[in-house]
Amino acid sequence: MSRTRLAAILVPLFLTSAPAAFAEAPAAEGAAAPEHGGQLGDSLSELHAVSQWAVTLSEMADKRAQSDLVKNYARSITTANPPLDAKIQSVAKTKGIDLAAAAPQTEQRKSMNERMKAEATLLGSLEGDAFDKEYMTLVTNTQQSVLNMLKASKGSAKDPEAKQLMNELTSTIQTRLKTAQNIMSKVYGNQI
Repeated sequence: MSRTRLAAILVPLFLTSAPAAFAEAPAAEGAAAPEHGGQLGDSLSELHAVSQWAVTLSEMADKRAQSDLVKNYARSITTANPPLDAKIQSVAKTKGIDLAAAAPQTEQRKSMNERMKAEATLLGSLEGDAFDKEYMTLVTNTQQSVLNMLKASKGSAKDPEAKQLMNELTSTIQTRLKTAQNIMSKVYGNQI
């Protein structure tokens, strides 16, 4: 799969529904907490799923990658994501959101799940240099998509705890994206 095709698959990962992801949901009659569930639950559920998926792919990278740079990056993801995911789960819990129940089987969610499965299959078929290039392309595109989603959503967040989480995730993803881009440029070098 070409990098362009892979990018076309990944870029929409969070962008189609993300701008309003942390916006205030319309309150039901008599409801006191406008952000407890709804779009916030959907977004936290997606972030949780992507966090777990990233760990799975990074564990695969630790075994299949050729470059020590790629292996070290993958190890950093498998180490750093569980505590970040725990924070996502904690915010969801304090807001009364069941992450499993907050994952509606919409067409967008089905598409995301199918892409995750296909990307894992693609990476599972590669080893060495080919794996390194596809993994780093996938990582870079996904980090950019998540960063775009977080930036778009940050401004519409009303809940202080959700806003703090988004700020922390944004900072982490920005750092990861720069690192991934640097590694990708070294892995590709002057090759295609």
